[in-house]
Amino acid sequence: MSSIMMRIGVLFAVLGFGTIVLEQFDYEFRILSWASDMQPFFGIVLGLVGLALIGGSVAMNRAKSAPQQPAAVQPVQPPQPGQPG
Repeated sequence: MSSIMMRIGVLFAVLGFGTIVLEQFDYEFRILSWASDMQPFFGIVLGLVGLALIGGSVAMNRAKSAPQQPAAVQPVQPPQPGQPG
């Protein structure tokens, strides 16, 4: 799941921030040509969403790879002499 999230995040970041750069040269990504009236705000928001997805993916991977603390094990004490066990 997190690798898909990472890939989508990278795609969004490249498309979002790439539209800002390409706009300066009067080019645009064909897939985002419908949003040319909303630039550069749409590109910034899309890039930030991409960075958020990347950060979420990294956080999920760290949480999965963190060593799990074993539950504290209470030692079993043998019954005392003279008490029913």
